[in-house]
Amino acid sequence: MRVYKLYVRDEYLEMIKSGKKRIEVRVAYPQIRDIKAKDKILFNNLIPAEVISVKKYETFRQVLREEPIEKIFPDSPSFEKALKRFHEMYPKWKENRYGVIAIKFRLLKPKTKGE
Repeated sequence: MRVYKLYVRDEYLEMIKSGKKRIEVRVAYPQIRDIKAKDKILFNNLIPAEVISVKKYETFRQVLREEPIEKIFPDSPSFEKALKRFHEMYPKWKENRYGVIAIKFRLLKPKTKGE
């Protein structure tokens, strides 16, 4: 089991905290390509989560066809708007070179002092 530190924009961190965002989609960079079920994620060094499953895709378009958009973007944008968001975050050449991963996760309770 590995721990991955992932950083997200503040608005997405709020969606993760609230429990509405349950799938994190990223370019499959070499440093996260091997993430798997039971691994842990620490979002922005604040929010702990456990990986439930990981699916690899060739493109963001493919992810949006197969995964529920509202679990990726809880404000439920249209298919085209969701695709545009990804392309604003990641250049197309990175998507083409590395592929894409969809990470399903569940929140963990943060550890309190003394645990």
